[in-house]
This record gives sequence, structure tokens and C-alpha cells, in this order.
Amino acid sequence: MCPKKSYCGQEKIFYNFEKADDYSINVSRSRMHTHLSRNDLDYIDQIIYEGVVSNGQSLHHIYVGSKLLQSMCSERTIRRIIYRGELKTKAHMLRRYVVYKHEYIKPKEIYCKKDVRAYVNRTYSDYIDYIEHNKSKNIMQFDSVIGKINDKKSILTKTFKKYGFQFGILIEKGDPRSVDNAIRNIKKKIGDELFYKIFAINIADNGSEFTTFYNIEYDCDGLIKCKSFFTRPYNSSDKAECESDRRLVRYFCPKGKSLNDITQEQIDKMYSNINSYVRESQNNQCPYDLIKNKFGKKFLDLINIKRIPNKKVKLKPIIQPKKKHKKDSIIMSK
Repeated sequence: MCPKKSYCGQEKIFYNFEKADDYSINVSRSRMHTHLSRNDLDYIDQIIYEGVVSNGQSLHHIYVGSKLLQSMCSERTIRRIIYRGELKTKAHMLRRYVVYKHEYIKPKEIYCKKDVRAYVNRTYSDYIDYIEHNKSKNIMQFDSVIGKINDKKSILTKTFKKYGFQFGILIEKGDPRSVDNAIRNIKKKIGDELFYKIFAINIADNGSEFTTFYNIEYDCDGLIKCKSFFTRPYNSSDKAECESDRRLVRYFCPKGKSLNDITQEQIDKMYSNINSYVRESQNNQCPYDLIKNKFGKKFLDLINIKRIPNKKVKLKPIIQPKKKHKKDSIIMSK
């Protein structure tokens, strides 16, 4: 600082850092709106709104299936203008927009299986050791989807670990005999040779419906043809792919909604949409095409899974609340 500043009569020039920072403000303002024309925005909005709201698709799925969108701008640009509120499609309409709560730590409970012999050579550590020496074999992850606690029905799901493909069968909830029958029916449909190729390595959790899950290993002559294993209690990461893909099932069957009235035809239609859904993790391919290339279309036809065109894929609930009849409302009012 100059000591003569207060009485010096010479012309002075002072540096104002606030004015000098106008550049960064102008740059920020210039990026607060898109440079696309209004016509382009309307066209983008029409495609995105139909896919997100009408069909329940994700933004990534819509973008990959539209060459015109790809030629106009990037997927990130579309997401940015949605967040800025420039389109009719709002941010909260997008899939998985809501921030999920942190998982809580479940209390450790002592779990006792009726027949502990089922665990011999079938623990999770045995599973890790086995797949380490059999990397080329296909891995299937089993789980069950439930609606309400007091439901009589549930869905037995089977997930291809590598391909993200899954399909399901309607079973009696918590009944191991129903699971065994479902597996036998699949074997009968596709034949022993293809069955043991697809179901080479199998893993399930410790639910009551999987009490006799190890029966999958044996053929009609009692010979071991494949392997089965059990996960550790309260460790969903042991079959992470199955747990991750189940979120797509919840788009159709929300938690707390009863599955007692669901049909196998509805389940097949649900999984046809799920398996036609483009996955970024699978290099922008859908599981249906991956399984078709690996095991053939005949297998997919035998389990009643169809290919849905990208623009017609719908991830919307199949369980709708029952409408009250006028007579019922009149009776209630009385």
C-alpha cells in the first residue's frame, strides 16, 4: 500500500477483484440453458415423455433405442435439461430418481435348518472354491419374490449370473415341494442335456422353500449331474446379481401388494419385458439377445419368454388395486 495514497494527486488505477470475476459469472450463466432450438426440445420431450411416463422405461433405455436422439445430443445433455425443468418430463418421473435410505444392520439370529446334512460340501466357501475351478460353467441364482406376509403364493426366480437374464415360476409360498416340482417341470420341458448345461452351478438362500434344494443335483438314476450351494445367512451380496435384478420385478410387483391373484401368464409377460430391457452393464444389450445367442431361441420359447421391441417395453405394475363397485359403496354408506 502506498503511504502517499491519501494526499497524492496523481491518477490512480485500482484492481477490483469482484469486477474481474464477472467472467466466471458470465460463463456460468451461459451454461444455465440449452443451445438446442425449441423445436428440437419439443421433439426430444415427445420421445422421452412417452417412454418414461407411458412405458416406465429408463432414460438410458430410451436413448440407446433411438438413433435420432443420439444424433441430436448426448444422454447426459437430456438428463441435464430434464433436471433444469425445460421439458414436460420432470426429474421425479425418471427411474430410480428417489434417493434410497441406508440399509440398517439386521440383528444376528441363530438359524437352524431341519437337515444340517444339506450343508455338507454346499456352503458358500465351497461355492467360491468350486467356481474358481469351473469358470466356464453357467451359474444360476435362485430366489423367491413375495408380496404380503400372509400370501399363499410367491414367485420362484432364476437369474443367469453372467447375463442378467431371469425368469420366474409361480409356486406355493415357503413350500419346498413346490420348488422341487417347478424345477422338475423345467427339466421336463427343455430336456436333461440342456438343463444340466444351463443349471450347472446353482446357489440359493436359506429360505424354507429351499430346504430340499439340493435335489436339483440328481438325475432320475440318482447320479449327480450338477452342483448346488447355499448362501450365508443375512448376506445378500452372496448372490448380488439376483438381488440387483429383483428391483426390476418390483416395478411390476410393488412391495406390500398381494401375489395371490397373479397368473403364470402375467409372470411370463413381466419377464419378457424385463429381459428385453436394455442394460448398460451388458454393453447396451438386452438379456434376451444374450441368452438367445448362447443357448438358442428354442430354450426361450420353451420357458415362454418373448422378445419385446425396445419402444414397446413397459415396466409398469401388473397388480392393480381392485375397483370398488357402486353397489359396495352404497352398502358402505348405509
